[in-house]
Amino acid sequence: MVIRSSYMLRAAVLIGVGIALCSCESMREAAGLNKNSPDEFAVLTKAPLVIPPDYNLMPPRPGAPPTNQTLPTESAESALFGEDPAKVASQITGNYSQGEKLLLAYAGIANSDPNIRQELASDNKAMVGADDSFTNEVLFWDEKKKDTAGTAVNADEAAAQLAAKKAGDKNPEQAAPKPQEKSGWFDGWFDWL
Repeated sequence: MVIRSSYMLRAAVLIGVGIALCSCESMREAAGLNKNSPDEFAVLTKAPLVIPPDYNLMPPRPGAPPTNQTLPTESAESALFGEDPAKVASQITGNYSQGEKLLLAYAGIANSDPNIRQELASDNKAMVGADDSFTNEVLFWDEKKKDTAGTAVNADEAAAQLAAKKAGDKNPEQAAPKPQEKSGWFDGWFDWL
């Protein structure tokens, strides 16, 4: 009876450990118990190939070079060096000498937009002059407190006042005592602000 109970105990422990290990994700993956379903967002469906009919196309002549492709050497040269200036100069129309045409070709006239003046004119019409009052208020907010800008000083009066101070004379306007302002109940309470 004791032998049977020890086997039963060992079997129960092994079953419990097996169940505990199967609940662990890494053990489930190692045992192959996980279900690996395909990701529905990773599956791409291919659209059917539909070529619309084009009745203007002509079948190519046997042995003729393709008309829609450039030679690889020409495309490489144009990518490295740009257009041939002599070729661009020959396409320039107008009353220009050959030197002027070459100068325009080297300046990149082939890449220029012929309607740039009209675009700039339309852009300038749409622009509205900005009002600087807000910017000045934000940048120069401290100058409003000073309120000394724009006051003219009379040099003769200032020299006379300095001479009077040196001589000990007092200006009657300066000698008069200033009346004190009436103080209120709450004066000085909010000076820290």
